[in-house]
Amino acid sequence: MPDDKPTIFDNDTIQKAAELLLEAAPGATVILFGSYVRGNPTPDSDLDFLVIEPDVTSHVNEMVRLRDVLRPLRVAADVLVSSEQEFRYWSETPGTVHYDAAKEGRVFRAVA
Repeated sequence: MPDDKPTIFDNDTIQKAAELLLEAAPGATVILFGSYVRGNPTPDSDLDFLVIEPDVTSHVNEMVRLRDVLRPLRVAADVLVSSEQEFRYWSETPGTVHYDAAKEGRVFRAVA
């Protein structure tokens, strides 16, 4: 049985997770936010990603699909999804995930 103890993820794992999300969502921007960006993760912390796509038809379906993309890495992660329009609207509103991601986030973009 695999060891499922909580762990702190290294930068290589975070980078790989972001790359997998970018590959699965062409044209998207991926933002890591939360404790890993603030520099205070604990062994119980998960990775918090906001995936900003040009357009989103179903937030729930897309969040499930993108979370499944990370399954091979065996990481604890929250993957939230937003359209570009939603991100622009909410990124200036304190107390929202969009605001936190915009203010403190580490941005990943696909290399052209």
